[in-house]
Amino acid sequence: MVGRLARHLAGAVAAWLMFVGQAAVVYLGLIGYALVANEGLGGPLGGLILMLIAAAVGVVLVPLLFVPAGLIGDAVAKDGRFIPKMLITCAGAAVLAAIYMAVVAVATGEPVAATLWSCLGAAGAVLAPTAAHVAVAAGVLKVGQTWRRRNLSEQVPHHEAGRPPARSGQA
Repeated sequence: MVGRLARHLAGAVAAWLMFVGQAAVVYLGLIGYALVANEGLGGPLGGLILMLIAAAVGVVLVPLLFVPAGLIGDAVAKDGRFIPKMLITCAGAAVLAAIYMAVVAVATGEPVAATLWSCLGAAGAVLAPTAAHVAVAAGVLKVGQTWRRRNLSEQVPHHEAGRPPARSGQA
């Protein structure tokens, strides 16, 4: 139980960092667009404000989106295979993000076309953080298994010539 919690906590931190990192990439894209279009670059605090907003939204999204999607992926892909777990978790996160965005769009009275575009954008925006969540959680699991296996092999007594001792009644 503690191991599962540690895995998902590490994955949640990775997802949050990836979400904030995406804000930096989006800001650089906006600066590039402004330079190409010969428009103003905005205020000096534009990037910082965008990063702070992304950090705040990420703090909300981690427990509401990335962790539930990770748990869905764990529950459905019980065999522990990485690729199916990644695909299922990303699909779950995309569906959850689209649902959350649809609820916000309906609550604010957005038109249907804008709601569909925002749902598609939200589903796309959560794919990289979700992939980071799954990859880090799988990495923590693999490191934990390797560590336990190594500790277990150190505790097992080694026998001469690499053979186990004979059982009773055998020569």
